Amino acid sequence: MNKQEVFIIGSKGIPAKYGGFETFVDNLVSRRKNSSIHYFVACRRDLSDNKNDIYRYKEANCFNVDVPNIGPAKAIIYDVRALQWTARYIQENNVKNAIIYILACRIGPFVKHYKRMLKKYGTEIFVNPDGHEWLRDKWSYPVKRYWKYSERLMVKNSDLLICDSQHIELYIRENYKKLKPKTKYISYGSTIENSSSDSADLENWDKKTF
Repeated sequence: MNKQEVFIIGSKGIPAKYGGFETFVDNLVSRRKNSSIHYFVACRRDLSDNKNDIYRYKEANCFNVDVPNIGPAKAIIYDVRALQWTARYIQENNVKNAIIYILACRIGPFVKHYKRMLKKYGTEIFVNPDGHEWLRDKWSYPVKRYWKYSERLMVKNSDLLICDSQHIELYIRENYKKLKPKTKYISYGSTIENSSSDSADLENWDKKTF
C-alpha cells in the first residue's frame, strides 16, 4: 500500500484548544480510517504543550514552528515558515505526490514559489479558503487589500479548493471564474452522539424545569 503524506498548515496546532480549524484538524487525525495516510501538522511552538521540534499526537506527526511576536503579521510568518519546513522535508526525503493542505488564504504571494519548487515531486496544494477575511472591520484598509490580493493568489495557485460552506464555494466560483478554480464542498461540524436518556426521561426533565 502506497503512503500518502498530507501536510496541514494554518491551524495553531493540536491538540485543539483554540477554534474551528484546530478542532477540525484534531478530529481529522484522530479519526483516520486509512493507515496509508500519514499526517504532518504545523503547530506554533509558543502555544504547544510539547516543545520538541517534532512529536507524535494521535495519528499525526506534529512539527513546531517558531514565530516572532510581530503583531497581525504573525499568522502570515507562521504559515510561511510552516510551508518552508514542509518544502524542505519533501525535498530532503524525496517525498512523491504529497498534499499540502493550507487552511485560510494568508500566504497567497508566497505560494507560487513553493508550488514551482515542488512541481517535480508531484506535490499538490489544497486550500480551505475559510471566510471573507478581507471584509472584517478589525482590519485597516491596507490590510484588507492584502487579504483580498492574497485570496486571489491562493485560488490561482491551488490544485483544489475545499470549501466547508456552500456560500463560500459559490463565492469562489463566481468571483474567480476566470481562474477556473476546482472546488469541492465538504462540510464539517460537531458529531452528535446518541444520548443514554430516553424520550421519557427528557420529557420528565422538561416538566420539572419549566
